[in-house]
Amino acid sequence: MSKTYLLDTNIISYLTDPNSPHRETIKNKLFSLYESDNVAVSIITLYELSYGLATFTNKPDRKLFENGIKFIKEYLNIFPLSVEEIDIFGEIKAKYKKKTSINTKALKKNDLDFLIASTAINQGVILVSNDGIFENIVELGF
Repeated sequence: MSKTYLLDTNIISYLTDPNSPHRETIKNKLFSLYESDNVAVSIITLYELSYGLATFTNKPDRKLFENGIKFIKEYLNIFPLSVEEIDIFGEIKAKYKKKTSINTKALKKNDLDFLIASTAINQGVILVSNDGIFENIVELGF
């Protein structure tokens, strides 16, 4: 049975950064997937990458990043946001706030992560990330 892996923005960033200590490990794991498996990103990741691209001033790094975004658009599945994820988002955010007692301002900084998690849950896919917030979301029962 095939699996779909939703790559978080930090995983894509590691792949596009030749100096990342995680790059080779991630590449090896991706190359070890079955041919029937799928790799996807959330539209949110493309928005985040677009912002990152707009901040680059170093031309060689910018070109590498542009090529990474182009590759994603051409070869990976891109999950849009959907109406079905609205309730999931609200539930994740409310439970996370209750569990962590995080203040509202700090909570808002995690909205993009909550959106990506909502997409993964709604699509029934495996979220791949190196971001600790997702471990907390799993502990909430999602």
